[in-house]
Amino acid sequence: MIQTNKKTHAIGIEENKYKHLRTINPNDKVSIENSSIANEAFLFGILGALGMVMLLVTAQVMIGNAIVLKLLKFIALFAVLGYGINAQGTDNQNNYNFKNGIQFSVISTVTIAISLALINILIFWILPNVAFDTLSTQADSIRQLVLSSRIFFLETLVFGMIITFIILRGNKTK
Repeated sequence: MIQTNKKTHAIGIEENKYKHLRTINPNDKVSIENSSIANEAFLFGILGALGMVMLLVTAQVMIGNAIVLKLLKFIALFAVLGYGINAQGTDNQNNYNFKNGIQFSVISTVTIAISLALINILIFWILPNVAFDTLSTQADSIRQLVLSSRIFFLETLVFGMIITFIILRGNKTK
């Protein structure tokens, strides 16, 4: 049974009350739970990292140029974060704000960066010639592998946050 109360803009449906979107009362705002954002961002980061690894391994085998691989990594990171932020904003519509976008992106970017660094180490143990190289080092030893994975992690983290601010600024004008 549907009941409406015009004074509070509340709609009662089968004994549950839902606030109308035009209600202006900060105490009754629906907030997105941080754990929900964290879970979705973590899952999205893992899936995004796996997709980026498939793209980068394919490009490493076919092209092998470190500069092209960096460009592909940043383009793929831009696509992954752009899709994730827009999907998160669409799912949460009126309850989505800049802070939620930052939370989602930080968790996703850190997850992607850690996953890419760990997968790079795993790939080195399986197929050393396919491991991702940085511009300054090529992974020939364990020391160079750790250094290149660390550089890979930091690059992904820094550029992921820069890309996040570009995407969120672009979404703000919409």
